[in-house]
Amino acid sequence: MKPKNLLIISPLISLNAPQPARFRELISRWTPHFDITVLSFNTGREDIISHMGATPALMEFSAAGRLFIGSRLKSSGTRKQGAIPGSAGHWSGLRGLLKKIHINMFFFPDIFIVEYLKIKRNLFELVGKIQPGTVIISTAPFTLMLLAGPLKRRFPEIRVVVDTGDPFHGDSSSYSRRLLHRLFAGKLERKCLKATDLLVVPTERLKRHYLNFYEGIITEEKVKVIEIGISEIFNHIPNGRTDRNPPLRMVNAGRFYKSLRDPSELYRAVCQFTVGEVILKVFGNIQDKYKPPVSDPRFFCGGAISSGQLAHEYEQSDLVIFLDNARGVQVPGKLYELLAVNRPVLYIYRDSEAPSYDLVKGQDGVVMVQNNHRDIAAGITQIMKMKPGLKYSRGSDMYSYDSLADRYRALLEDPDVHNSMA
Repeated sequence: MKPKNLLIISPLISLNAPQPARFRELISRWTPHFDITVLSFNTGREDIISHMGATPALMEFSAAGRLFIGSRLKSSGTRKQGAIPGSAGHWSGLRGLLKKIHINMFFFPDIFIVEYLKIKRNLFELVGKIQPGTVIISTAPFTLMLLAGPLKRRFPEIRVVVDTGDPFHGDSSSYSRRLLHRLFAGKLERKCLKATDLLVVPTERLKRHYLNFYEGIITEEKVKVIEIGISEIFNHIPNGRTDRNPPLRMVNAGRFYKSLRDPSELYRAVCQFTVGEVILKVFGNIQDKYKPPVSDPRFFCGGAISSGQLAHEYEQSDLVIFLDNARGVQVPGKLYELLAVNRPVLYIYRDSEAPSYDLVKGQDGVVMVQNNHRDIAAGITQIMKMKPGLKYSRGSDMYSYDSLADRYRALLEDPDVHNSMA
């Protein structure tokens, strides 16, 4: 095998989602040091792989993949949502229906299981061809955990690195609490970890989660923390306006979920203020049931936008809002992004034991409130009274992708990280 050949499996590398975005940033910084190949599906925007200096190895979706996966795609570029090659025609009506259904609940580990054999076949062919010293498996989707064992058995000399933003066993999503998941998630993740030379997670809390659940399977030396990075575009937003003339402009970006990240109390809090006093802009791939009242001038729903557009909205805002998960061991990557933005942050939480709570506690310009409309409204009022136009220091430089890419590369170049979990 060739140590400087690096193979990264990220099946939707162009997607505007945390794991693909993370690897796009890392790859662009690793190409001077490694010969990188990216195994991904063709969604029409994989030219970005070449633009990063890496070599694309593209797969085409099967009919099942176009039906079940293509209906849910959101590319990071300007291509029409879900418009993957070969996806038009008589499937369109059914795909539109599937897009409205949370179909992950019907698949295990997730909907990508319909493409697992194709991914595995292409992976083995590619490994035989380019002979990488290291293979990084991004477990977004979780189906890719199934690759670790077969890959290690077929190519025992390869270093297998698993990079995950969320745990599969103990995940906070709603489908993770269904019977099939509860019965088999831990067993599947255990098999994956047995074949893994290095597990990369974004938080110390998540590292402890894995060490607690899989004691004897994985050791502390083989679980490393590389945090969620912050795009440079958010690190350079200038100070806000120096007045507090109404309306107070608030921005919230990200998806909402039933019982996990529900915006209803936030919307009730905004309605405590008079029209013209505040305006809340929400952005993201938001389901209709979580959208604010369309006729109320205190709200604006802008849908999904690019990172550049979001940075512009942050720059025009007076405060940014983070609605924390009600449960789980994850720190959403959005929080690191907001801490980098030079604006007051309204941090809304339910659980003071959450890992995000520890991260923001005591941070400059962060107002922490519980997730009820009275406390949220009080937090907004508190920020209204704060001196505007300040510069906030929150130590975001340590989460820059330049810093994280260097730390991650040091792990990949460590000769001790090899075959040590057998």
